[in-house]
Amino acid sequence: MRRIVLTLGAAMLAMAAWASPAFAHGSVVLTLHGDGRGSVWMTAVWADGHPITDPIGAVLTATSSSGRSVGPAPLASTGDALTYSGTLPAGDWTVTAEMGTPAIGRCQARMHVDPAASAEPTATRCAPPAVAAAPAPAPSPSHVAWYVAIAVGGAAAMLGLFLFARRR
Repeated sequence: MRRIVLTLGAAMLAMAAWASPAFAHGSVVLTLHGDGRGSVWMTAVWADGHPITDPIGAVLTATSSSGRSVGPAPLASTGDALTYSGTLPAGDWTVTAEMGTPAIGRCQARMHVDPAASAEPTATRCAPPAVAAAPAPAPSPSHVAWYVAIAVGGAAAMLGLFLFARRR
């Protein structure tokens, strides 16, 4: 019986360590930025507004109105932004950034690039799609609340098993 209790305790600890804090934040909000002269970068936050502190994996692809394409190219972390290491040539571009970790996200924007002129900077915010006619979800617990719930449930289960074993 002692083995069962220890095995269940180890399983609970593994579950608590495996539970991702990303679950508590929900989806991501991506914003594609361009300076109008060919530089492109992306910013990302959790949908609840918290900053993403985990490493972000993202790539950029771009297609010009004339059919020229760039990427997929990795976006490199530079502080709070993820930047494309090159610059887009002059023209009209459809730029897509796709994030794979720590959550899935996608943002697409049209950008006009003119290095010779003083082009307008752009910022396109891509929020997760709203679910039509779905009831408002209950507020998700923070990851601390998740750990507390797992610990309390695990302690109750182990106490029950211990008392069951003592009766036998």
